[in-house]
Parts: sequence; C-alpha cells; structure tokens
Amino acid sequence: MLGRFNKIFGIQENLSAEQDRFVQRINQTVFDRVEHLAYPTSYEKIFRHVCYRLGINAGDRIGTANRGNYGSHTILPGLRTLTHDDFRETLKILVLLYEFFQAAREQQEMVANWIEIALNNATIDIGVTWNEGMFYPSGAKELDERLIEEPLEWLRDFPNERHDYLAALTGYANNRLDEVIGNCYLVVEGIARSVLKNSRTLDNNREALVRTMELSQEWKSLLNNFINYANEFKRHASEGRHSLNPIEVEGFLYMTGILVRMICEGTKRISA
Repeated sequence: MLGRFNKIFGIQENLSAEQDRFVQRINQTVFDRVEHLAYPTSYEKIFRHVCYRLGINAGDRIGTANRGNYGSHTILPGLRTLTHDDFRETLKILVLLYEFFQAAREQQEMVANWIEIALNNATIDIGVTWNEGMFYPSGAKELDERLIEEPLEWLRDFPNERHDYLAALTGYANNRLDEVIGNCYLVVEGIARSVLKNSRTLDNNREALVRTMELSQEWKSLLNNFINYANEFKRHASEGRHSLNPIEVEGFLYMTGILVRMICEGTKRISA
C-alpha cells in the first residue's frame, strides 16, 4: 500500500532508509516475540546460542547487563544489543533464530512469517530475498527464481554440491565475493564427477563432460571460460580477494546456475 502511495505521489525511497524500516519491523515482531519466550525453550538459552554462533561471549554480556542488579531475576540483554539496529547484522540473527528453532516448528514458522511480512511491507526492493531459512541477494526476479532458487531444487540429489552452492550464495549476500568463485567451481566440479563417475578435477574432466553432454563448440568455449576464470582467481587469490568486480561475480554465480541446470537435465536425458 505504501509503495503504491509513494508511486502515486512521486516519492523516491532511499534503500538505506527502507532497510532501516525492515530492521525496526523485525525488532517489534520477531525479536520481541523471541525475547518473551519461556516455552518450549527459554530466551536465555536462545541468547546464549546466538552469541556462541556469532563468536560473542554471552556470559560477559549478561554479566554487564546485571551489574548493580540485586533483584531475584537475571536481566538478559535484548537481541538489539547484538545488532545495534544494523541491517546486515539483523539478517544474521534472523538466520540463526530460524536455525535454532528447527525442532520447534511453530516458532520457526513464526520467524519465517514475520520476515516475509516485513519484506512485503517494504516499499522498494531492499536487496534481499528469503528462502528456506536463508537470505539471498535479490536482482531481477526472473533471474533470482531461475538461476538462484531453482538450482537449489536441481541440486537436491547432490547434497555436497547443494551445500557448496548455498555457501556461494551466502558469501555473495554478505559481500564475501571471494567465497563465491571457489564454491561455484566446486559445485560444477562435483556434479561433473558424479556424471562421469570419477574423482578428477574439473580441469581434467572438461573434455569428457563436453563429449558426454554433446555440447556445441560455443558452449565448450563458455565452459572453458568458466574454468579459466576460476583458475585465474585461485592463482591470484591473495591480491584478488579485495579487487573482485561484483558484477562479474554475480555473472559467475548466474553462470553456475545455468551449468547446473544443463548438466542435471543432460544427465536425465543420458539416463533415459
């Protein structure tokens, strides 16, 4: 509704401001609900779990919050003391909460539902989408669905490669671009090994993969470029870590999705 109102009156929203609004919506819903939980688990246990996963000493935080507290109840710091209302830190906490509630389906659905509501209330794209307990960078909707979300479905029969693809997506979402290249390469390498039933590197499997998939010369060139780009990154990883072009990395991620689909579909055709 607000997005429509802004469009009618020519109001241009600022990305940073809209991300801040998302954070405040989460503070008032997910965080408030979690901080008042007593069943099926206590908020203290949740807080300690989240702190541990973040590499923060929960005991120190709780001790600081209780200096001068002579009451019978322990004061527990709120989740906002961990995020400081930062957008990216808020996303991290939401992912950890969703993970924590794996054995408590009702609470897990609560987290997911409030995240979706907060995203739907944004007047512009705030740069992320939510799917199966993880945030991913958003781009063109058609590309997100076909080249990011759908490969996760195609990779269900390849659990190790699915894990690598999720790591690549998570690295991209958190601006750790160097993690995208290596993990994407592992995805294609792992599927190639599965299809060709060997343990060779992708470098050594490229010719056999091209023959098996009956790829054209043009697609052989694209596969070679994909491999060469990854190898070039590995050779210069130390100096290239902070000089990667985000647009190229995004393209590499999407190219991985295309190759995953081609190989998975090609495998079905070969097996038929």
